[in-house]
Amino acid sequence: MSTTAVERRRGGLIDRRLAARVSATRRYLLTAVGVGLASTVCVVAQAVLLASVISAVLLHDASLGDVAPRLAGLAAAFVARASLSWAGEAAAQRTGTSVASALRRQLLRHALDLGPVWLGGERAGELSLAATRGTTALTAYFGRYLPQAVLAAIAPVGILAWVASQDWPSFLILFALAALVPVAMVYFGRESAARTRRQWRRLASLSARFLDMLRGLPTLRAFGREAHGRREVAEATDGLRRTTLSTLRVAFVSALALEFIAGIGTGLVAMVLGLRLLGGHVSLYTALAVLLVSPEVFLPLRRAAAEFHASTEGQAAADRILSVLDVEGTPPPEQPGGAGQNAPPPHFFGADPTPRAPGRHAVLRAEDVTVAFPGRGAPALKGLSLEVDRGEHVALVGPSGSGKSTTIGLFLGFVHPTVGRVVVGGDDLSTLDAAAWRRRLAWVPQRPHLLHGSIEDNLRIANPDATAAQLARAIAMAGLSHIVDGLPHGLATPVGEGGLSLSAGERQRIALARAVIRDAPVVLLDEPVAHLDAHTEAALRDTFGPWLESRTVLVAAHRPELVARLDRVVRLGTAALVDADFGHEDGSGGGVDGALGAEGRRQ
Repeated sequence: MSTTAVERRRGGLIDRRLAARVSATRRYLLTAVGVGLASTVCVVAQAVLLASVISAVLLHDASLGDVAPRLAGLAAAFVARASLSWAGEAAAQRTGTSVASALRRQLLRHALDLGPVWLGGERAGELSLAATRGTTALTAYFGRYLPQAVLAAIAPVGILAWVASQDWPSFLILFALAALVPVAMVYFGRESAARTRRQWRRLASLSARFLDMLRGLPTLRAFGREAHGRREVAEATDGLRRTTLSTLRVAFVSALALEFIAGIGTGLVAMVLGLRLLGGHVSLYTALAVLLVSPEVFLPLRRAAAEFHASTEGQAAADRILSVLDVEGTPPPEQPGGAGQNAPPPHFFGADPTPRAPGRHAVLRAEDVTVAFPGRGAPALKGLSLEVDRGEHVALVGPSGSGKSTTIGLFLGFVHPTVGRVVVGGDDLSTLDAAAWRRRLAWVPQRPHLLHGSIEDNLRIANPDATAAQLARAIAMAGLSHIVDGLPHGLATPVGEGGLSLSAGERQRIALARAVIRDAPVVLLDEPVAHLDAHTEAALRDTFGPWLESRTVLVAAHRPELVARLDRVVRLGTAALVDADFGHEDGSGGGVDGALGAEGRRQ
C-alpha cells in the first residue's frame, strides 16, 4: 500500500483503518460516550445547583433548611459524576486489554498463515516489538482516545447550547475560542503523529539491531568486534533519545497552547460577567452558573488532545501491525472444515508394492512450477516438473541457491507457485486444508528451531501424545541416548531459546527425532546431515534406513546419503532437470554419473 493511500485512509486525527477494527468494541464506544454525556449533564447540574445555593444564601438570606434539597442534589451530582468516571475508566481498561489481545492474536495468526518464507524476510526484533509493546500501546487509542474524541465533538456543543440559553455574550466568547481548539489540535496532532512515527521507526530499528547483535555476539567476540556492536547500539539509542525529546516537546507545546486558549476563554467570560454583574445586566445566579460551566466547554477538547498524544505511539505501531495484516496473496486462506478446504485422502500416502507407474500413484507432484520472490531478480525455481510416487525415495541435489529448499517449501505449503501448481494425493494443494495435509508430513528443516523449554518439550512438538517408549525409540534412532543419559535432568533438561545450550549437530538430531515421533507416511528432509560428521551420519543411516523404507521420502541435500535407498536423484540448477533412475543394481540406469557426478553416486 502506498504512503499516499495510507495517509488517505488515516484521515486526520482518527485512523479509519484502526476504527474499522473496532467492531468488537462498538458497544463499549456507545457506553463510553453515554457515560461522558451523563457526566456532562452532572457538570451542568452541579453548576446550576451550586449557583442557586450561593445566590439564595447571599441575596435572600436562605437558611440551611431552605437549601437542603439543593445541597442533597449537589451531593448526588458529585457522587454520580465520580461513579460515572470510575465506570468509564474501568470500561476503558477492560476494552483496551481485550482489543490488544485480539490484535495480538490476529497478528500472530496472520504471521503464521504467511509462513516461514515471509517470516524469514522480516526482522524478528521489530515484529516482536509490534506484537508486544505496539499492541499494548494501542489500548490507549481504543480505550481512551476514540471515545474521548467522539465525546469532544458532542459534549462542548451541548454545554454551549445551555450557555446560549443563559447568556448570549458568554456564549459568543466561548464559541469563538472553542473554535480555535480543533485547529490547534489538528496542527499539533499531525506534527505529533509524524514525530511519533519517526520515533517508533527508530525504536523498532533499535530493537531489531539489539536482538541481531545479541544473536551475533559469539561472532563479534570471535573477531574482536564487540566494541563496534556496542557503538551501533549506542548511536541508535542516542537517535531514539533525540526523537523522543522532539516528540515530547510537541506534546508539551500542544498542551500549553490548549491550556492558554482555555484560560483566555474562561478569563474573558469572568471579566465580561463581572462587568455586566456590576452593571446589573445579569443576575448573580446566572453569572455563577455560566462561570462554573465555562471551563467544562474546553475540558473534553483538552482531554481528547491529551489522549491523542498518549495514543500516538500505539497509532505508530499500528502502521506496522496493519502492514502485516494487510499482506495478501502469500498463502491461500485456511478454512478448516469450510467450503473448498478438503483433507487429503489417506489412501494416497502408503507404500506402493506394485511396480512404478509414473504419475498414477504420485503423492507429490509439481507441474511446471515457477517461484519468484519479491525483490529478487531471478526466480528461485523455473519450470519445475517433479513427481514422487508412493513409497519412492527421491533426492534433490544441486548447488546452493538452486531451489532445493524452495521445492521442499512448495510441498509443505509454505511457498506458493507464481506459475504452475502443486498437487498432493491427486488434489491441488491450494484447495486442501493445509493443517490436515501437514499432519501427514514429517519435516526436518535445514535449520531446526528449538523453543525455550526442555528437550522433551521440543520433542513433543511433533506429537504431544507420544509415549515414553516412543520418545526413547526416537532418541535412540537419532543417536541422542548417550547425550540425554549424561545430562543431570535427562529429558527435562532445559535447552534455552533456540537450543542455545546445544551444538548444531545436536539440534539437527533432535529434529530427526521429531520426525520419528511424528511417524508420518511422507517425510521431507532438507539438508538433514548438514551439521553432522561422517561417523554420526553413517550411524544414522543404519538406524534411519529401515524406518524410512515404508515411507515416501523427498530429501534435499548436497549429500543425500542419510537415505539408504534412493530410487531417483534429481539435479536442480541446470538448464533442464535431469531425472536419474537408481533402479539398476549395477548403477547403470538412467545415466547417473552424467547427471550427478561423484557427489550423487550410489553408496
